[in-house]
Amino acid sequence: MKLAVISDSHDNMNNIIKAVSIINEKNVDALIHCGDYVAPFVKKWFDKLKDSIKKNFYGVFGNNDGDRPFLKKNLGQICEFAENGNEMILELGGKRIFISHMPRQKTIDALANSGSFDIILTGHTHSLLNKKLDNGILVVNPGELCGYLTGRSTFAIIDTDKMESEIIEL
Repeated sequence: MKLAVISDSHDNMNNIIKAVSIINEKNVDALIHCGDYVAPFVKKWFDKLKDSIKKNFYGVFGNNDGDRPFLKKNLGQICEFAENGNEMILELGGKRIFISHMPRQKTIDALANSGSFDIILTGHTHSLLNKKLDNGILVVNPGELCGYLTGRSTFAIIDTDKMESEIIEL
């Protein structure tokens, strides 16, 4: 199974549209957003996803998602948000996945050592992290889709069969 992972899109219309186009071309099976969409109107850009991906679009909120109720109402038409908004646990492609926008490093380490998860996904720092730990757990921060802080607009595509992650730069 192929999973696209985005974080920190911060209303960057052009980059969201570019990423959605690449995600559609690469025939991914699901999309996970690790938070900081920012405004509810981002739905119109994510609406360009293939229908099959919209049915498998999951997300958590980030610290810059101000109008969470309207974001959930609007984007929630095509994106399944975490119940508490902040953390999500999914099973996709036979892998158990933990998703959070800004977990502390101690939390990431504890989750990685617990043996309960195959993949840990984060955002917030705008810094790429694509690491396979000695125990086989994949820890990925796809960086920032917006490109505002680092000047690099990135996201990840994870192959759950190979347990490998590829960083895509726009």
